[in-house]
Amino acid sequence: MKFWHLSFAVGLLLTILSGCGGAGSTIGGGGTGNGDHIPPPTPTTLGGRWEVFFQSNVARNEFIVLEANLILTNKHLSSETNGAVIFSAQGPLPYQPVLQVTHLGGGCHDGVEDEVIFDGTVEEPKSGTQSASFTLTENSTLGSAVITATASISPTGLISGTYTLPAACGFPEDNGTISGNKDDSNFSAQVYKGTLDGKSVSLSFALGTTGATASGTYGGTPFSLAGFASGDALTMKGVISSQETMWFVLYDSLYNLFRIYDFDANLLGTLTETP
Repeated sequence: MKFWHLSFAVGLLLTILSGCGGAGSTIGGGGTGNGDHIPPPTPTTLGGRWEVFFQSNVARNEFIVLEANLILTNKHLSSETNGAVIFSAQGPLPYQPVLQVTHLGGGCHDGVEDEVIFDGTVEEPKSGTQSASFTLTENSTLGSAVITATASISPTGLISGTYTLPAACGFPEDNGTISGNKDDSNFSAQVYKGTLDGKSVSLSFALGTTGATASGTYGGTPFSLAGFASGDALTMKGVISSQETMWFVLYDSLYNLFRIYDFDANLLGTLTETP
């Protein structure tokens, strides 16, 4: 298998959504004119780890999932270098614990390095609820695919909207809905244990800006891996028991556990936190 990661640039075109509940709204009744003013909602910080689901309207159990670390520079919102990945999945809901990973990358990815670009500008990054438009482009050896989307980002860090995807790389055109959220959970320095390929594993992760390392024991033998962190996903490479090993790792922030996949999207096992 070949080591796989995505170089990803992200941007959004954002505008303030008009609506009620702004600075001019009041609470209280009776026509006294003395109602307390409700301040505008405090916006979420756009930078950070995001998980976004693109759910097909053609086949509602089909998803493209984006995991990204976003940074905001002036009015440009983008992912950090090596700070984003996408994968394909199937399941009943846009919710990571119930999805089965079916393919690393999108429809144009064939196992070699992928280029994915998600780019735009932020019109007013300090507003409350915001509208967004963006394109998500995947370039690989099979060709290119471009998702065009519009969405809304809430002050609490929830994203929702719609997308279209023209036919590309042998796949028919598609359209669907977008949902997702910003995730501020932290799993660094904690110890996780489980069984992978019949071997007992104890492992801890350390995160840099986008780089990530994992160290622990596999069947009692020490090992370490290095790679990239993108949203709730990690792409890791190293040597375990004299064998070159590549993992695609998904963190489940709800249950505080890791699902470990090989680069053929086969689930190897689950690691849970040790008290």
